[in-house]
Amino acid sequence: MRQHLLAKGMFLLLPDYTIRESTRAKHVRFRVTVSDGLVVVIPKGFDRKQIPELLKEKRNWLTRALKEIEKHREAMPPPDQHPMEVKFPAIGRTWQLDWIETGGPKISIAEIGQSRLRIAGPIQDPAVWHPALKRWLIERGRETLIPWTENLSQELGIHVQRMTVRCQKTRWGSYSDKGTVSLNAQLLLLPRRLARYVLIHELCHAVHPNHSSRFWQLVRQWEPEANRLRAELRNAWRLVPGWLQHGKTKIS
Repeated sequence: MRQHLLAKGMFLLLPDYTIRESTRAKHVRFRVTVSDGLVVVIPKGFDRKQIPELLKEKRNWLTRALKEIEKHREAMPPPDQHPMEVKFPAIGRTWQLDWIETGGPKISIAEIGQSRLRIAGPIQDPAVWHPALKRWLIERGRETLIPWTENLSQELGIHVQRMTVRCQKTRWGSYSDKGTVSLNAQLLLLPRRLARYVLIHELCHAVHPNHSSRFWQLVRQWEPEANRLRAELRNAWRLVPGWLQHGKTKIS
């Protein structure tokens, strides 16, 4: 959606943007992602006519953010390019990938030893191998992130009802009012310190299901560098490879 805003007798060209209505949002948020560009997240029932004026107020920030995203897009390899390795800094492992074109409609992924994958099938079709490799990533996330979180849960003395691992589009992790910690398998792609911070962050929500001062006090009790890590996490989406890149993610 491209609009013009009249300002001081001149038309100000606003960038293209997408509007997303969220039942969880309490105020308007602006998110700039590699895949989606500028996304305006609004609370349910918000008057959309106010958005152009809000964008005008944020135009300096938007200009910088959109330039940064464009620079990142240019530096990224094409999403259909086969990765030759997948690094999991969070757990200190690297996988070498062998790509083999074979007949058949499906992709098969076989683990060879401790650090090599054999990916066979219609590998020239990203629409087939992208989801297959993503499913493999989720499986590795379940194998490693859940036990890691369970150990931290015991260390912190915080009990949670359930843990899940998926490949969320916009969140590194979240905690539901039903007591479920949901983790993003892409945490494996982050440095261990950042992944650990996200796990602690979500576990602390089991005690304080909000972002109150008491919540942050508890987070800093278990991770004294929480403020620095939180700031570092804002740009961690850059560590996500092109074939998985969904844009900027966050935690809640």
